[in-house]
Amino acid sequence: MLKADRDQVLGNLQDDDRSNFRKFINDYQAKRKSTSTEQKPVGEMPAREMLDAVGSDLTPTLLEAMEAVVARDEMGPHVGTVPPDFNLKRMGSEERVRLSSFKGQKAVALIFGSYT
Repeated sequence: MLKADRDQVLGNLQDDDRSNFRKFINDYQAKRKSTSTEQKPVGEMPAREMLDAVGSDLTPTLLEAMEAVVARDEMGPHVGTVPPDFNLKRMGSEERVRLSSFKGQKAVALIFGSYT
């Protein structure tokens, strides 16, 4: 789901649904922070698991908004996922650097943005 679509879904929430949505998000964040390492790694409480537990009691609009959150939670890389190897040109040089060249040596942070 695109961000614009998600924003539209969330914008359609009425007062009661908006309040219940905030409660769901707050509960979800609290459970992710408090999940013990014995059950799952900290921070890996999936939103799908929580939504499945409460889904039948939700209005269609609220369910759609929560599905948007679940879709966001499920996409993209997750903790422990090995990233694809790639190479990028260094700024101000023709030299290229490969992500895999850093494996086992140091942490790498990638920042993508516009400089214009």
